Amino acid sequence: MSVEDMTPLFSDLVARLWLIHPFREGNTRTVMRFAGLFANAKGILLNSKLLRDHANYVRNSLVLYCVDEAPEKEHFLQIMTDVINDF
Repeated sequence: MSVEDMTPLFSDLVARLWLIHPFREGNTRTVMRFAGLFANAKGILLNSKLLRDHANYVRNSLVLYCVDEAPEKEHFLQIMTDVINDF
């Protein structure tokens, strides 16, 4: 599967996990760390520094991605594309 085909699927998986929100604090950090470990196990390298450096943007883009009425998926898809393609 190409990176272009995989990125939306991977992004949707990450967003769905983030929606579970099991912790009082640290949900975004935990989900993004899991995403990195999962991707690594599948042979995909993620630029975790880019995620850390833009943590607020990642969180806000996840919120917009998960809005039921009118989701704005492009922001989260873009950062995930950047994080995956940076290697």
